[in-house]
Amino acid sequence: MNTRKLVKAIPFLMIFLLVLPSYVAADPIKDRMIKRLPVIADLKTKGIIGEDNRGYLGFVTGNRAMEDVIAAENADRKAVYEIFAKQQNTGLEVVETVQGARKVEKANPGEFYQNREEQWVKK
Repeated sequence: MNTRKLVKAIPFLMIFLLVLPSYVAADPIKDRMIKRLPVIADLKTKGIIGEDNRGYLGFVTGNRAMEDVIAAENADRKAVYEIFAKQQNTGLEVVETVQGARKVEKANPGEFYQNREEQWVKK
């Protein structure tokens, strides 16, 4: 009887062990991204950066203020997108395209985003 319960529990345990690392890995990323939000919001408000059409931040002008912060944010976004792609059994490019569209939708009026032709447009 105990063996049957164990055999039934193994698939659930395997799923748990496969999914858990994604959530554990995402927590430090989420914390870093939250800490960067004020700087990113300020740069967006000033028109220095915007959301590109692949779901990453890009420089709208030649001003490269806080370039290290933007690079770190983009690296974390890519890590999150890779987790999404793996969970959804799809390619990174698909996730980037979807996230790019979502970021444009969420952009505030006056912020820049990159259209499909890769031009920066003010929302």
